[in-house]
Amino acid sequence: MNSIQKERKRRFIKSRRRISILLIVILITGQFFTLNKALAENASVSPAVSAADGWENYDYFNFAEALQKSIYFYDAEKCGPGVSGGRLEWRGDCHTGDSKIPFADTSLSSDFIKKYNNLLDPDGDGAVDVHGGFHDAGDHVRFGLPQSYAAGTLGWGFYEFRDAFKESGQEKHMIEILRHFTDTFLRCSFLDEQGNLIAFCYMVGEGDLDHSYWGPPELYPESIPRPADFATAETPGSDVCASVAAALALSYLNFKDSDPQYAQRCLAVAKAQYDFAKKYRGLATGDGYYTSDYDEDELSWAAVWLYACTGNMDYIREIDSVSSDGMYTGYIKRIIPDNYNTNTWNNSWVHCWDAVWGGVFLELNALFPEDERFDFIARWNVEYLSGGAAKHKDPDDNNYIKASPAGYTMINGWGSARYNAAAQLSALVYMKYHPERTDFGDWAKSQMEYLMGRNPMGYSYIVGYGYEQGLPFAKHPHHRAAHGSKTLSMNDPVEHRHILWGALVGGPDASDYHKDETTEYAYNEVAVDYNAAFVGACAALYKYYGEGQQSIPNFPHEEAKTDDYYCEARVERETESSSQIVLRLHNESSQPPHYETGMKVRYFFNISELLQWDQSINDVELSIAYDEQVSLQDLPVTYKGPVKWDDAGTYYYEFDWSGRKIYGDRELQFILTAKQDPSYMTHWDPTNDWSRKNVTDTYAVTNNVPVYMDEVLAFGEEAPKLDSPIPPIDDPGTAPASIQVLYRCGTMDSAENTIRSAINIKNTGTVPVNLSDIKVRYWFTNDGSGQNVFICEYAAFGTEKVTGNLFSMDNPVTGADTYCEIAFTNDAGKLAPGGSTAAIPFRIESISAYDQTNDYSFDSTMSSEFGDNNKITAYVKDDHKYGIEPYNQFIPDETDGSGNVRADDNGDKTVNAIDPALKYTILTQ
Repeated sequence: MNSIQKERKRRFIKSRRRISILLIVILITGQFFTLNKALAENASVSPAVSAADGWENYDYFNFAEALQKSIYFYDAEKCGPGVSGGRLEWRGDCHTGDSKIPFADTSLSSDFIKKYNNLLDPDGDGAVDVHGGFHDAGDHVRFGLPQSYAAGTLGWGFYEFRDAFKESGQEKHMIEILRHFTDTFLRCSFLDEQGNLIAFCYMVGEGDLDHSYWGPPELYPESIPRPADFATAETPGSDVCASVAAALALSYLNFKDSDPQYAQRCLAVAKAQYDFAKKYRGLATGDGYYTSDYDEDELSWAAVWLYACTGNMDYIREIDSVSSDGMYTGYIKRIIPDNYNTNTWNNSWVHCWDAVWGGVFLELNALFPEDERFDFIARWNVEYLSGGAAKHKDPDDNNYIKASPAGYTMINGWGSARYNAAAQLSALVYMKYHPERTDFGDWAKSQMEYLMGRNPMGYSYIVGYGYEQGLPFAKHPHHRAAHGSKTLSMNDPVEHRHILWGALVGGPDASDYHKDETTEYAYNEVAVDYNAAFVGACAALYKYYGEGQQSIPNFPHEEAKTDDYYCEARVERETESSSQIVLRLHNESSQPPHYETGMKVRYFFNISELLQWDQSINDVELSIAYDEQVSLQDLPVTYKGPVKWDDAGTYYYEFDWSGRKIYGDRELQFILTAKQDPSYMTHWDPTNDWSRKNVTDTYAVTNNVPVYMDEVLAFGEEAPKLDSPIPPIDDPGTAPASIQVLYRCGTMDSAENTIRSAINIKNTGTVPVNLSDIKVRYWFTNDGSGQNVFICEYAAFGTEKVTGNLFSMDNPVTGADTYCEIAFTNDAGKLAPGGSTAAIPFRIESISAYDQTNDYSFDSTMSSEFGDNNKITAYVKDDHKYGIEPYNQFIPDETDGSGNVRADDNGDKTVNAIDPALKYTILTQ
């Protein structure tokens, strides 16, 4: 399986999608290849590219800026403790549990653990400390090969072009990143007393399970395991260990002058890793991700750098040793059979996470410039990848990769930009040692300019490049931390919460097409191996072509500050005796995101309306209607209260999420219910409640429900402390009364001498109404009965406080010659705004039978539940407030000639010309 196949296999597992793979196997000049890094066209068919207007004229190229920002991508990828307070405000500590991974969650055998327990677990807690490192891509696994490749290639670029890092002001930052890699490799390397490697942890995390979570690493679910995979004599990982040896050897070279003691430690472990890889050959598994075909390239990569560190030619001989019959016995036998016939190789692939031959021969050429083999292999590879922009020395050799229509070298369609950047670095390293090959540098520059924005899509493939100039760039990298979803969805939010500064996205395909969408990982994934060669290429281009260019001052830019903690509220339901309120508490922290465990809110309310009726706080009850914590199978919210706030009737309930890990939002519904007074009346009035102000039936942020963090007010305002109860609005002259009468028809009496009904009077206004000011009229025909008697069957505040008088009408109308006027005594109480009397069933009796079917107020269809019957009328202080009097019945033949019906609107019991013409609609006053 070659590198292209392995890349697609990894992505297949990652996406769980079936991908059709096209491989073009290239046989060069009849040679036999065991390793063939073949050109692959993009697996998907891209749409026709609609080129951006004037893309050829794009001219913003700042290699200093690109270098500066490219390093910041690694700050976004950091894992473990020590991330908080770093260079990116939106990244924080994560996966700190990697410092104590139980032996049961490792690949180590019980026999191995028993044998080396003192080395693996010096503190005896039954766990290993392998924290640190970098997340692989937009996920959170620490994979072995891409991480060690990234460390080695970053170190290589720094080693070759350190002066460019220094001159552009990036040396310190780069050293921070390299040491974070190196510190992790040292921590994860377990050596015996003789300095021999016994185990190396090359991978932490479980790919399939990890990829099921789309959210920031700081909020990584504890339920997702973080197993640790080790290379040991029992389970070798010679490819990864050799790759780590190369990275550590480069760290020795990069740190030997500034920190010689640290550098010596790096070199010692590099040698141990290399010796272990030679002795225990076998490939790391990586759970099926980033698996390799063989280890000879990584062993060569380590050997060449160990030679650079030590000058020991044994390392070189292990690469190119030859038997007595001229057959290669060193590592390059994997690609070149012998030194007398086919003593060369046309490398058509590129330096990458699984095939580092390109880097091997470039460094061999730098160390041994007189060796024509090394020069040819290193040079031919770059010439081939240039697509002919840099010509082969042999004029008859026309074997070049095919460039895109816009001249872009697209080596592989999955993450094409990383391969292109690696080819750039290769060209620039070769030019460093062969300065006459300026065509190499010119080609690399043209490719970087393409990535910077001079391409048919019209934007940069470097996230955040050109931001300060307002230039477009890819804004939707496939990256969980930068996206910042709180719903575990790639599509929410639509725009990323954070700019993933300097990340090189996957890039375009062979048609120069690119899709800037978070879900498009083939086009928009980012990874530690993507940026590795890109950083070095930026440094080299700054060195050779960046004279006068400047990095961005005061970088990175601070993000806009927002309220991390707040509360939303809405009204679910409100009655005359209760308020059902829904609160939604928010922890929207994003700089960095983190759980909170000390969150509380207070809901303030006032009971002045109860106090004036000689009620107290003891007449208020709280009940929880819904607690999202319970739905999440977590600890329910606790509450305390009611707590007295002032002497004016203000109290609060405190809802407490302390001890619960809160991020995002939590919903809570509760009901405040007021008991009835001794007269069975309710007086609940939410309009004077501090926390109820401006709350509607739609969620909105409210400052009147304050949020507390660890007992400290974090958002909102507490209720003001009042000196005296809030006076009620009790003057109908300033606020007109408004009432409604609900009706329910009673059962028919078998003797037909009884009218049974029930009413429920509601205060629909904003002021209290005295019941003694209310009168209700039920209109009917007495059917010749000379005696009618009213009886109130029940009233919550007492039947003795309900009266009923019957009156004959001087001007009978159809359906009514009599009405029953229901009234209330002076001590019946008041109806608070929103309050009601509840059901008041009554009956009217006679010695003779009633025919209710022709009664004006009778409605047999309303026998099961209360409803609106506007043929019952109601009055407040004799002012008609509800219903239509029978005098105002519509009379179809009394019209104004235009289809408008006249009615007795002026109350003179006669429909005539002085009454205004009205549409045939209801006439509620």
